[in-house]
Amino acid sequence: MTGAGGGLGREYALLLAVEGAKVVVNDYGGDSRGTPGTSAMAEAVAAEIQDAGGQVVADAHDVALAAADIVRTAEEAFGGLHIVVNNAGIAGGGTLDTIPVEDFDRMLAIHLGGTLGLSRAAWPILRAQGYGRIVNTSSASVFGLPGTSHYITAKAAIFGLTRALAQDGRSFDVKVNAVMPSAYSRLTAQSPEFAALMEAGFPAHRVAPFVGALVSNRVPCTGETFVVGGGRAARVVLGTAPGMHDITSIEDCLSRFDEALSVDDLYVPPDAVQAVIYESQQLGIDLGSFAP
Repeated sequence: MTGAGGGLGREYALLLAVEGAKVVVNDYGGDSRGTPGTSAMAEAVAAEIQDAGGQVVADAHDVALAAADIVRTAEEAFGGLHIVVNNAGIAGGGTLDTIPVEDFDRMLAIHLGGTLGLSRAAWPILRAQGYGRIVNTSSASVFGLPGTSHYITAKAAIFGLTRALAQDGRSFDVKVNAVMPSAYSRLTAQSPEFAALMEAGFPAHRVAPFVGALVSNRVPCTGETFVVGGGRAARVVLGTAPGMHDITSIEDCLSRFDEALSVDDLYVPPDAVQAVIYESQQLGIDLGSFAP
């Protein structure tokens, strides 16, 4: 479990340990902007779990640079790996033209690169044993939030990566889902717009039970993303609607743009093939032998 030295990750680690999971508490102990730190944060949470009778090991590898080492820690400590929770993240802000290139790259490296790297390192193990559960961390910021283009870019990509990995893992019982958590943490504390709201109504521990459900062997779905916070969980969908038909010109499009924007009769395709089939149906195209 990455980013488990505080905030949401700590709550996930504590709960899963109580439920009997053997936990790797990974956190490189850096500040909220991504500057590397020490192993102290990971070790502190590991000590909490150990004192409560849980099985745990601390790990301070940088998920952006050493994902394979985190997986190796789990294998060496516990002899295997069944659950991956990609939670590591950093904060930052600014308009596109003011965010330094190195800050943009670091944001992508931690959020997206870390999620991809750890999932890639764990994948051969999960595939070989025919079982696995992965939970990724996206963000409701993908709905729109000014001054966070690097953060939103990473979190939107994680939404897509979750759907892609779910398709790849379906045949060997590796289920991959994601959460868009709302919780007070040192990252959300960086945003004045959210800090007071999160602290008042969205404690981190209220997210943990749903994440626990997503890593259960009884989780019923894969490829889904959920907003989770304050004791509430709800599906986030990628959908399409009937839209505008019989386009004839630029002016025609502009005069009828409300049709293209409408979400009436929204359809949620389970995959890209079904999305194309739906589009064909809307256009009255007979796919014939091309239909799956």
